Amino acid sequence: MRGIVDMENAVRRWGNPETILVATNLIEGPAPMLHAVHQAKLSGAKVLLVHVIRPSALRSNPNSGGLLTLPHPRLRVIKATLDQMAKAFQREGILCEPMILRGVPAEQIRLLIQAREVDRVIVAARHPRGVDRLLIGSLAEELAGTLDVPVCIVGHGVRGEFLSENAPRNILVASSLRASSSLCIAFACAFAERHHSAITLLHVLESDRTTALQKAQARDAAEQRLLSAVSPAVRDACSLGVQVRAGDPATEILNLAASAPFDFIILGSPPDSIVSRILGSSIIHNVITEANCPVITVKPPDPAIRVVPHPFLPAEQTPQTPEDAALKFM
Repeated sequence: MRGIVDMENAVRRWGNPETILVATNLIEGPAPMLHAVHQAKLSGAKVLLVHVIRPSALRSNPNSGGLLTLPHPRLRVIKATLDQMAKAFQREGILCEPMILRGVPAEQIRLLIQAREVDRVIVAARHPRGVDRLLIGSLAEELAGTLDVPVCIVGHGVRGEFLSENAPRNILVASSLRASSSLCIAFACAFAERHHSAITLLHVLESDRTTALQKAQARDAAEQRLLSAVSPAVRDACSLGVQVRAGDPATEILNLAASAPFDFIILGSPPDSIVSRILGSSIIHNVITEANCPVITVKPPDPAIRVVPHPFLPAEQTPQTPEDAALKFM
């Protein structure tokens, strides 16, 4: 996808999706499906309920070495389980299409998103660590780092039994204040404006400031940049709060999320290093592991894509002051 992209239309569509892809491993428990139902009902979206059979689960042809399908009884069980899950959506008045794909999950999901114009992906989190994290990885985190649509990740700490049918009331948006984070804030603003939600914007500074004056200057500069990232129209439509904290980003995001009844956490999704993938030390990994509400990630746009400006996307600003230039981003 190259050239000029009208991100205004994309962002508004993401905030009010028409098609939601729900990726399931068939054993994730009820919470992810309850949250998927809730989000689909908010916008009247159609759901593509997708299970991907990995190549390692397929039989090999002893003659040619090629892959065959699963043994028929197992495939029948998978289909029956998926159909039962689809009926749960249909009972709620949601149009749901169950689909079984074969291949590498992230690749198959990406291709389906392009073919069916999907606006959001919902997936449950799994948390392998160490060598397993490197070799197997987390599908949720892989999707967050590669897909060009928002990915809603439902972690193990998220409960669904007390989920109301009301629109989200409080949204926490953690911003790095890099130029690429403007798309994350744009989506959060469109999402909040659509549902008349309150927004809390958070930026976490490094805590190694040498003087109290430097800390105060960095805090003030960050607050001003957070406020300037939100259009007047959104400020009029939504209650807006701004917080700047110092310390470990994941810890501060989780502390703030635990202090109030937030319905969603929205994060940017920078690519992780191989070290963070092995150790499980990325911000996104740590947040989705502990968060008590769903986490929506938004990947920065491809640098090769020229984005058409719109009211939610402020122009990139070059630091003009020593305080601004001194900001250390999350």
